[in-house]
Amino acid sequence: MARARLAHVGGGFGWRGLVAGSALALAAAIVGTAAAPAARAGVGVAGAGATCGKVVGPFRVSGTLVLDAGSNPFISYGITVPGLQGTDWLNYTIMDLEKINAIADHWCANTVRLQLNQDELLAPDGTVNQGYLAAIQDEVAMAEHDRLVVVLNDETNLSPAPAQYLERGPTQDTETFWKILAKLYGNDPQVIFDLFNEPRMYYAGMSQAQEWQLWLNGGLYKGVFYGFGMAQLAAYVRTTLGARNLFWIEGPNYSDSFAGMIQQHALLHVSGVVYAVHHPAGQPGPTSWNDDFGYLVADGIAPVVDGEWTNYEPAPTGTPMPQPTSCWSNAPRAVPQFLQWLAGNSIGLNAYQLQPGFLIRSYSNMAGPTTMNAKTWSCQSSQETEPGQGAGSYVMAWFQAQNS
Repeated sequence: MARARLAHVGGGFGWRGLVAGSALALAAAIVGTAAAPAARAGVGVAGAGATCGKVVGPFRVSGTLVLDAGSNPFISYGITVPGLQGTDWLNYTIMDLEKINAIADHWCANTVRLQLNQDELLAPDGTVNQGYLAAIQDEVAMAEHDRLVVVLNDETNLSPAPAQYLERGPTQDTETFWKILAKLYGNDPQVIFDLFNEPRMYYAGMSQAQEWQLWLNGGLYKGVFYGFGMAQLAAYVRTTLGARNLFWIEGPNYSDSFAGMIQQHALLHVSGVVYAVHHPAGQPGPTSWNDDFGYLVADGIAPVVDGEWTNYEPAPTGTPMPQPTSCWSNAPRAVPQFLQWLAGNSIGLNAYQLQPGFLIRSYSNMAGPTTMNAKTWSCQSSQETEPGQGAGSYVMAWFQAQNS
């Protein structure tokens, strides 16, 4: 049964007045009162009124470059909006619209990445949740109206149990998910398909050969069948469904590294592929970044993008957990170095996300980015007590410098 939605903008875009007031009220209801804004770092922000670049598809791959409709290089500068990925997606529909608007108007971005969930789109009996599908259409319509490139991503991390444990890689439901979306957007020149979020067909101690084989072709490992591989999924969406979109393809083990892909003969052979790393696995520095994914560009193999990056993670709860690879203890120094390295290699970045403690200081001002204080930096600080400890000011300034 389709669930009711908070708002539907359709093609008329009569949403701005609704979103401006309602999204902030909704945000306050969801997350409570935001903390006081932190002082913004002076990192060379482009002047007010600077024109930010917008990009027109269709997109195609040429060597290690992605080219737009005018055969100009397209480098993605964007932010992920994850409101539709979880079971509580209905609570975030209006806030998502406000975030998309802020990304277009204030962050000098050219891309928005929308995280979706196959288990919310498809009911257990295989029927389509029409309310959820309409919410996707609303967000895509708004982003395209704001002249953003739209990346659609299928995410199963937040699916209800046991699906999240059984969907560590692509499944038949993943193919069905893309069959539905390809019918709507498979010929949309402004839409990119990010086929599967952070494949997790991995256990500690697995050999690199096993890891890449499972990622590429799927299969059985320690009694668990990992569905389809990324090669089958990409071929299905490109060939069977006939989707003409650019593909972002994420790597194994949460897409923290593409090291070993060439040695293990795991390069995909469908057209229009950009490899999308998330949080580089090694210690921050050019050598590690090159080993994880930069070599694909340096060696002339394929284009890459950092498709979901953050240097901040909330403090773990419950049982002890290892520090995420995205937590860089020297972030106030490493983040500017990373952004400079990306620019020098013509690699784009999509940051995660417009939430206090990550990129913004408060939901009441989505144009007010966080800043990192080197004296008090902690990558796992409480969002409530230290909302200014994300890399928002660096990311915003970098987008403005690169895209204006």
